Amino acid sequence: MAAVLSGSIGSARSAFCRLRLLAPIDLLLLTILLVLQYFLWFGQGAWWTVFQLQGQVAAKSQVVQQLQQRNDKLAAEVLSLQNDSGAIAGLARRNLGLIGKNEIFVWVIPAKRS
Repeated sequence: MAAVLSGSIGSARSAFCRLRLLAPIDLLLLTILLVLQYFLWFGQGAWWTVFQLQGQVAAKSQVVQQLQQRNDKLAAEVLSLQNDSGAIAGLARRNLGLIGKNEIFVWVIPAKRS
């Protein structure tokens, strides 16, 4: 039994010596791993930041699409005004209330609903 006890003490000492030699290396590797994890979770290119930026890009894309539709409508209106004099008269009647020669202005007021 004494031989087993002394053998286990000797192996414990050698394991402690090996552990003491590896501890600085392990500590260094653990530190490097934690630094890399910090940048992954909280740095400039972190996953949360990327997720938020993707949401912003989707919202901006929707706004850009709406503005593009508005611009297309305005461009069509400009082309119509450049090529058709009747379009200019229609726009003036609608927005400015203009009346042409030999025309009678009639304003119809709808009856009140009871």
